[in-house]
Amino acid sequence: MDEQKESNWKKILDNVLIYNLYILIIGAIFLLLSFILSVNGNPNLFTLFQSLWYPIFIPSLSLFFTAISIEALFNRLNNG
Repeated sequence: MDEQKESNWKKILDNVLIYNLYILIIGAIFLLLSFILSVNGNPNLFTLFQSLWYPIFIPSLSLFFTAISIEALFNRLNNG
């Protein structure tokens, strides 16, 4: 029973992290596109990206790197 409960939590957490990764990939594409348009004289998309930076991308990056750090720490502790 405990393994099933732990497995469900792991699946939920994995799904959250996968969606988080999709947000980061879409954000990187959005940044690239907005930067190209900004260089060509249309800064509107880059301004939108800047307004979304703190509410969306900073928490997503923080969650991503925290999850990687915790997983690396657990793997290090479990493997010796």
